[in-house]
Amino acid sequence: MKFTNKLLTLVFAMVLLTGLAAISVSAQSRGGRVIRRPVIVRQYYVPNPYWYRNYWGYDYYDPYFYDPYLNERRQKYYLERELRGNREELRKHLEKYNADGVLTAKEKAELADDYRDVEKARRNLNNFNRRY
Repeated sequence: MKFTNKLLTLVFAMVLLTGLAAISVSAQSRGGRVIRRPVIVRQYYVPNPYWYRNYWGYDYYDPYFYDPYLNERRQKYYLERELRGNREELRKHLEKYNADGVLTAKEKAELADDYRDVEKARRNLNNFNRRY
């Protein structure tokens, strides 16, 4: 019983001291109204000098768009490159498939597709050459 009384007295004293500490801390804060002013944050746009720059140094300038001759040469180059690539692919497939001397149905279908691609690229280039 004596031990319980001492323990309860000690716990009560701790609670009482904690309460006094809380009261003394709040007594030190300033009273009055707290005025909260809005903070204005402005976003500044700083352009990066390396954005939207092309090789010629002008913004949004493409000589192929403004010069019809350069545009024509570019289109012709791409059509010739497509035809050259299709012919090269057909040549490689012919070498590969004719190496053993036997063409399977799958190989024939692949070669037929290659021939169609070459013919289509040749037709596109001829149509372009007829127009210009």
